[in-house]
Amino acid sequence: MPAERKTPGLALACGLILAAALLLGLACNLFMPQGIGWLPPWISRPLWQPVGLAPAAALHRQGALFVDARDPSQYKAARVRGALSLYPSELKLIYPLLKDTLAQAPLVVVYGRSRSRFPAAEIGQFLRGQGLGRVYVLQEDFAAWRAAGLPVQAPRRRSGS
Repeated sequence: MPAERKTPGLALACGLILAAALLLGLACNLFMPQGIGWLPPWISRPLWQPVGLAPAAALHRQGALFVDARDPSQYKAARVRGALSLYPSELKLIYPLLKDTLAQAPLVVVYGRSRSRFPAAEIGQFLRGQGLGRVYVLQEDFAAWRAAGLPVQAPRRRSGS
């Protein structure tokens, strides 16, 4: 019995369904007043203000509260001196514990930029949404802060016995 040859019908049907879904999605986006954003709102419509390295350093000297939005392991390794850790995936767990401290801060600077994501913007947006008045997001990453010789806090090494 000769081997049956598979028909290209299934691949063609899948391609047509995918194309139809893409066209319908684009049409929906064009005709809906609010649309479907290509970027998350904390990037496309930020409530926070961007701040550069030098102005952020001045804010640090003036007593601004810094919030580290990087992964907790990075925070433990080194951070801006006096910074609190508030990572996006732990937001609902940690924010209630820090709420009073954040509310008392005259202004907040969030940092935690990385190449593939921008968690500082997400945290900054959240904090502004919670009613904090002045929230800034550092446009440079922690490595730039450290390279500029600005205040960094790292864990103390234990001396050997």
